[in-house]
Amino acid sequence: MKLTRLSWTVWALVPVALLAYHFGPGQRAYREDQAAALVARADEFQQESLALQEIAYAAHLVAIDARVAAFGKDDATLRAAAVAANAQEEIAYAAASAAWRKTADALAQAQTQLDENGGAVREQVRLAKARALVRTGDVVAGTNELEDLLGEAMERDETATPLALEAREELATAYYYGARLMRLAGKPADEWREVAARARQNFRYLAQDAKARGATTDAIGNHEKNSELVLDLEQSSLDELYAKARPKDSPTGTCNGLGTQPRKGKGKKPGDKPAKGAGMNGEIGDGW
Repeated sequence: MKLTRLSWTVWALVPVALLAYHFGPGQRAYREDQAAALVARADEFQQESLALQEIAYAAHLVAIDARVAAFGKDDATLRAAAVAANAQEEIAYAAASAAWRKTADALAQAQTQLDENGGAVREQVRLAKARALVRTGDVVAGTNELEDLLGEAMERDETATPLALEAREELATAYYYGARLMRLAGKPADEWREVAARARQNFRYLAQDAKARGATTDAIGNHEKNSELVLDLEQSSLDELYAKARPKDSPTGTCNGLGTQPRKGKGKKPGDKPAKGAGMNGEIGDGW
């Protein structure tokens, strides 16, 4: 089965190691040296996180098969196999979450070192930290950081920059993950539907932005398909949802409080028509 921007291979973090490029040998300031070391450390943690996420996803697929096999059957062996597969899945995702937490913590320390200097590198570190937070399962913290990044870009009238567009896309994806987890956790429909609506609005904004800039048909189509994925989440039955694999880089959890969090970003609403000539944030590939 194919999805779009929500695949693991294309939704994996932009390698944190690339951030180290900004800290060249000519940079001798203490804070920048410290930040460079922390970014390098975060990249090591990220590689561990990626490997553990792959293991967790494999366990997830096995657990889905076991649950489907046991569903509606009065077979103790099948039920026991499903329970065991569920336990292995939980263990694997817990390990991946812990590794992502180490990545996020290292990036948070790097951000602290760069707070006084500010600039584009600090904002890239913030974006990478937010991505890692979402993958720990702390979707509320990750979306809050992304909302802040986007809101600050709006205040500077920089909604068309690559950073702002990337933050919006990450935000839409985080809300999609959150809505899916909330629904599976049995959260009230008005809460998870509000979160799903935020995902859909941001994906729609990205599609409109791509059209306004004259982006390729594939680029526009990928944003539109992501919006359709949100609709599919809203329209699928719970039984259908339980039988569908989550995206590879989706976390687990219940996303407590996500549906009650107000938008922190200021300026244009996600559904507002973007300005003509906005910048593009990169090509989007196939899904899982």
